[in-house]
Amino acid sequence: MTTSNRVKGRIGVNTVATIVENLWESGWQEYGASNDDAIDGVILMRKGTAKPADTGGIVFVQVKCGGDGYRQDQKQHPDHVGVALGPAYITKHRSRWQRVPGPAVLVFVDDTKNKLAPPAWWVDLRDPASYSTTNAGMILIPKSQRFSHHSKGDFHRLCGARTHDRLLKTFSLDRSDTLLPVLGKTESLRNDAWNYYKAWRADLTARQNPLLGEILVNREGWKHITRRGRLPERIVQSWMLLGAAKKLVTSSREVFNLGHAKVTKFADGNSVTEDYLGLRGIISFPYRHQSVVQVVLKRNRLVSPSDASREREKIWFYSVYELRRGTLQGV
Repeated sequence: MTTSNRVKGRIGVNTVATIVENLWESGWQEYGASNDDAIDGVILMRKGTAKPADTGGIVFVQVKCGGDGYRQDQKQHPDHVGVALGPAYITKHRSRWQRVPGPAVLVFVDDTKNKLAPPAWWVDLRDPASYSTTNAGMILIPKSQRFSHHSKGDFHRLCGARTHDRLLKTFSLDRSDTLLPVLGKTESLRNDAWNYYKAWRADLTARQNPLLGEILVNREGWKHITRRGRLPERIVQSWMLLGAAKKLVTSSREVFNLGHAKVTKFADGNSVTEDYLGLRGIISFPYRHQSVVQVVLKRNRLVSPSDASREREKIWFYSVYELRRGTLQGV
């Protein structure tokens, strides 16, 4: 019985999620079904076991599954797994893998061996050696690069040193820019954060980005950063970073595409594209060490081929988190 492509895709993604979340104790954020943008999700690297801590490392992942479809080992490369993606596919997406703001890897899952616990391999899509010189449609993965418990260290090394931080702009916060909780028996940090958030929402000038224009600050972002199941310390961190988020929204002129674009087409010819944008900078706080902070913005674009006047775009604040903390040498 032939396994459908949809089932194969789910086997592949489930295999990656299981290894990352259970064996690595790291985070896996899957991108929903959308147009093929060659990124299926991101790994949020964490260190430690009893209480894993985010390292700030983010790895963009393309997952392929199908030992009887994609796998075509080459005799001239006996020590490699051959994954046939096709020349057109590689030509279309290779530049995409090169420009995402972090390492990009392919994880190949061979479901013909064991559908419940299939073997998997990984390869760096930015490494020229990963591309066959004799077959333009082939990716070569060293058989030694199994995607398993022991490959977590390889992914930490992939994220590398903080070289990208040197290119980021530094933004300084005053005490008046930050959320400073009031201490007292009757005080609530949640209330202080919510009041700060509402004040930001009401201030149009504090929501204007020099490149993107108006950024909506509404319950969408608040619900996301306070969502059920999120670790309490992560929620508190997001609250304490609201001042940094506001600073990046009003001041950052560099926008990162975070890799996910979902296109929904309607019977009348209109379509809605949903994607995520990032604003990133080094934030100098008045009360602690500086750190690299990223703001995530969610964007919806309505496209109407028959009526350009109906086209519109909305962008709203979605999340904020620290990528790295500490003194950044050479910045």
